[in-house]
Amino acid sequence: MTPITASRELQDALAGVKEKTEVRDTSGNLLGYFMPRQVEEELLYQYAEENFDPDEIQRLLSTQKDGFTIEQVMEHLRSLEKS
Repeated sequence: MTPITASRELQDALAGVKEKTEVRDTSGNLLGYFMPRQVEEELLYQYAEENFDPDEIQRLLSTQKDGFTIEQVMEHLRSLEKS
C-alpha cells in the first residue's frame, strides 16, 4: 500500500467520519474510499466472531495430531522427485 499525506483540510473533512465513505474530487469523480481505522478493526472483529467458533477451535486443537516440520515435508517432496 502506498501512503499519502492528507492535508489539514482533508484531515478536518475526514475527522468525523464513522463509516466507509466515498472520497470524490471537486467534479464529483470517485477517487476511492476512506474507512477509519476503528471501523475497519470493528469489522474485522465482527467477521471473526461470526466465522470462528472458539469451542470448535478448542476441539480441533485437542484432537489434532502432531504435524511435520518444514524440513520433513521438504525431504519427503525431494524423495518423490527421485522416484
